[in-house]
Amino acid sequence: MRIQLFSDLHLERYPAFQPELRPDADLIVLAGDIGSYQGGSRLTGTDFGLERFAPALGATRAQVLYVPGNHEYDGLEFDEAHARLRDTCARLGITWLDRETVTIGHVRFIGTTLWADFDALAGGHELTKQLQLREKAIRAANYYLNKNTTLRDGAPVLADGWRAMSLDCQQWLRAALAVPFDGVTVAVTHFAPSLKSADPRYGVSPGTAGFCNSLDDLLPLADVWMHGHLHCLNDYVATGVENGRAWSCRVVANPLGYLSKGEQEGFRPGLVIEL
Repeated sequence: MRIQLFSDLHLERYPAFQPELRPDADLIVLAGDIGSYQGGSRLTGTDFGLERFAPALGATRAQVLYVPGNHEYDGLEFDEAHARLRDTCARLGITWLDRETVTIGHVRFIGTTLWADFDALAGGHELTKQLQLREKAIRAANYYLNKNTTLRDGAPVLADGWRAMSLDCQQWLRAALAVPFDGVTVAVTHFAPSLKSADPRYGVSPGTAGFCNSLDDLLPLADVWMHGHLHCLNDYVATGVENGRAWSCRVVANPLGYLSKGEQEGFRPGLVIEL
């Protein structure tokens, strides 16, 4: 199976972007932040930019799997945007993968936005220190979320709301990954599962916990983990031994990111992951 991976295209800034969809790809995975309607969005259509990947419109013959990011919800009521995204995918022939498991041949795809629990830096500390580190991470996130985030009943969803959604996603994801499967398992999340994916430009700081979770204990349950959210290329293999069994998990991210920050140089438009 040949898979193309895209994330963080931010078509609200780059509406003229057209992906290089390879004719030899069997599957396209979209790991979130494809396009949004945040303030200043340059998208003129109503499909979050997803139409350029739409099998139903002839964009590709490959199956397309989609996990939404956080920015798709910007400036919109969360529940309404969530329903609108699902309806858009159904109309465009794109397979919705948020809190869903999809099996294609010998490969199982398990997806969720995941969000952030803000505890990525808190592991290994006593409770008081954990709470202090979480609070620092939440304050760092809220600095940005006060400016741009999703809404519930007209009020911004801040870091505490993200954390609640993340804990729900994590509970679902743990259960889904624990189901036995005789084949290859691919996890697809928008937010990163490990601090190993942290952007080297910024190091590890309280703000990192808004981008990465510390779910390394789940890596042994997946053969490949695809994610987005961080605007830096990731492609590494985590390894270990679990219950006497050697395991490895390839972690891959292929974000476009922001041109103004020099983030697009690492983007690989024709990246293919072979399973």
